[in-house]
Amino acid sequence: MASHGAPSLKPIYSNTRIMFSLLPGMGALIIFRLAIHLYRPDIEDAEHRVRDYPFEHLYDCYDFIIVGAGSAGAVLADRLTENPEWNVLLLEAGQDENVLSDIPVMFPVLQTSSIDWQFVTEPSDKYCLGMIDNRCKWPRGKVLGGSSALNAMLYIRGNKRDYDNWAAMGNPGWSYKDVLPYFLKSEDMKIPEYQSDPYHSTGGRLTIENFKYEQPITTNILEAGQELGYNILDVNGEYQTGFTRSHATVRDGLRCSTAKAFLRPAAKRPNLHVSVHSLVEKILIDEHKRAYGVKFVKHGIQKIVKAKREVILSSGALQSPQLLMLSGIGDAEHLKELGIFPISNLPGVGQNLQDHVAMGGNSFLFDNPFTNGSDYCFNLMSVFTITSLIDFSIHKKGPLYSMMEAEAMAFVNTKYQDPREDYPDIQLHIASTADNMDGGIFGKRANGLTDEIYAELYEDVLFQSAFSIVPLLLQPKSRGYLKLRDSNPYSPPRIYANYYSHPDDIKIMIEGARIVAALAEQPALRKLNTRPNPNRITGCAKHRLMSDEHLECLARHHTLTIYHPVGTCAMGPPDDPAAVYGVKNLRVVDGSIMPKITNGNTNAPIIMIAEKASDMIKEDWYDTKDELTGCISGPYSRQHESKPDDEPSKVNLDNHRPDLFNETSSLFPNLPVDTPLHHTKDSKTTITTSRPPMISREYEARYKEYVPMPDVPEKRQNDLSDILRNDLTPLYQIVYPAKYFMDRNTPTLQSYPYWSADSQSHRRPNQRFLSNTNPFKKYKPTDYPTRPSLSRQFKNALPFKNPFAFKYPPKRPKEEPVVYEMNEVDSPGGQKNCKIWLYYDGVKYEVTL
Repeated sequence: MASHGAPSLKPIYSNTRIMFSLLPGMGALIIFRLAIHLYRPDIEDAEHRVRDYPFEHLYDCYDFIIVGAGSAGAVLADRLTENPEWNVLLLEAGQDENVLSDIPVMFPVLQTSSIDWQFVTEPSDKYCLGMIDNRCKWPRGKVLGGSSALNAMLYIRGNKRDYDNWAAMGNPGWSYKDVLPYFLKSEDMKIPEYQSDPYHSTGGRLTIENFKYEQPITTNILEAGQELGYNILDVNGEYQTGFTRSHATVRDGLRCSTAKAFLRPAAKRPNLHVSVHSLVEKILIDEHKRAYGVKFVKHGIQKIVKAKREVILSSGALQSPQLLMLSGIGDAEHLKELGIFPISNLPGVGQNLQDHVAMGGNSFLFDNPFTNGSDYCFNLMSVFTITSLIDFSIHKKGPLYSMMEAEAMAFVNTKYQDPREDYPDIQLHIASTADNMDGGIFGKRANGLTDEIYAELYEDVLFQSAFSIVPLLLQPKSRGYLKLRDSNPYSPPRIYANYYSHPDDIKIMIEGARIVAALAEQPALRKLNTRPNPNRITGCAKHRLMSDEHLECLARHHTLTIYHPVGTCAMGPPDDPAAVYGVKNLRVVDGSIMPKITNGNTNAPIIMIAEKASDMIKEDWYDTKDELTGCISGPYSRQHESKPDDEPSKVNLDNHRPDLFNETSSLFPNLPVDTPLHHTKDSKTTITTSRPPMISREYEARYKEYVPMPDVPEKRQNDLSDILRNDLTPLYQIVYPAKYFMDRNTPTLQSYPYWSADSQSHRRPNQRFLSNTNPFKKYKPTDYPTRPSLSRQFKNALPFKNPFAFKYPPKRPKEEPVVYEMNEVDSPGGQKNCKIWLYYDGVKYEVTL
């Protein structure tokens, strides 16, 4: 139990333990990435990956410009380019998918990575009280595929009544019978018992399966659900109320994002141009309130592209309204306050924000029935081992295929909902793990839980067998809203979630927690001696356990988003003041158009919205005269005419061999990467940079010979462990001595949500925000840390048992000196900027300040 009184040292201990567990994190990830490169070409999928279209070859005008390549934008790009007469530009602020995102077990690691926008809500005294700064983390995908590339892959269509309610709210054509064909259109159902079901279909772009690996505890929980009186059924079928093994957007056990499902098949079409790292700053609107193009920035260069037919916003429920407001579409008073000229006064933009709030902390300990040392639930200590890596890489099986956060789920009714209506008001995410089972490395970071709360709840029960069941509110009555922080397109919006602002929401959540407690009391779980986590949050310890006051306190402290923000550009009839209308040739297609949130995970409905919108767009522009917009599209509008050999589809794949080290380190910039360069130009100046060097030429030459042939003999199953044991000695470069890690004083990029937007908003997007105003630290030669043996580092620092013994690294050769130069260069705006370059091992590196 958490105690009152003097401050506890437990949070400090917990934070230190987690920090040391992360020390070898990048090394483990690079080993994982190398294994995929050697043995899983199906994951790299190099031939079908989406190519970034050369910036200098982009047209000046396209038929359609789609802003955002997420769950909706990728679908639109595929469907609209089915018409070979239409040229489509797809702009994405992020990058291509990293291969690690394909691995289901990596789902929590991707949040807070470079493919996550890392949004947070504004501080609150009503919810997220156990989170850092009282802010809820709201992950959003900054990558091709958007949030479908980092979400939990759960496929839930919602309830029939959701769509019938949309139609009744003044949106004809959106009833359940109208939208079901679009769910079926995209679906390729692989679960055998559902393939001939009238509620499912095969042959679509999006593959639906059960997760490939399941922990044993999940079966017990499903049995407990039946004992509680619910059926195990197809929650995407005729009825929704009941329990189920999760339906997931996975293909052969691997993530099937919309980028994989829709973009890759369309990537080689000559009429689709995809531009990544392209952030749209503004929608261009003429004096007739007609959208005619966009202004975007790529690698610091600004470009205007015009749209012959439409600009389509698919930037999600946070950034679609943000971009509308930046472009002068929104509440006029709010825009004037920020110095933005209001083109169209639409107070509904950014309003009506809805999300499925959830309650964390519902963890249950149990006795492992296995006596042979095997785990009965997900345990990080046993999952991230060399055995699991070999099973995944060679045998295509094992726990790395697990999505431990929701192997199963349920839709249940509280006392406030009539069960005869089949419109459940609580969803349960059934996790075969709890936050104590990863030592705080994944779940704590992803949710933003404070050191104090984590230590109080889990430090005493670390790695004791446990599972958790997360209740979430399906039909929230509370509504939040968005506001612009300022007129800078690179400033994140202000997010006001307003969880529990309606009193009914907290009442229903309390009853959802009681259903979870009742489930744990069923015989299927009681036989495992299932009991609640005995630890409690200090702020809630004064209340009687399981009382209304205690459960409300827990809900307000351990507040979780399930990453389902919708509704901020709601569709509605023309006379609805909250609906978004008024600008010609501008359309919004994403979750923001939902007038009311659906009864379940929102990714599948958003894909459906894009499928339906594609047909609506085709119908609207069928046989329309091209002269309407006065914009010429096609190959004759290029800035620079190119030869056929310049097209991206002609690029030789050999020129795109992955840079495994830098690719992985750039995905996780906050994990340890490499000891800094330490060289001198004149024996007086020492330069330290946190940017990792490239993999050595010796290392590249070494791994080339292990690229597998098409037919891999069975004996090759042991090759991976041989490679790791004998041939990865250069990995000493990526494991720190613990003392040095704590002492280093190199510049680091602050986490995106927590930098001061008000003080930094004037900066351009390619400038890094440094937590240390002095980017360089000067060391004396005697201060340079020595490297202890690699085996000792791994033995002491790895968060799991050392799976194999490393040899000591070879004697480090004498390093070439690094020299640097500083020059003034002219920026595109004419200002003078200072540039610094490092020269190391014959390679020139640019240092960005």
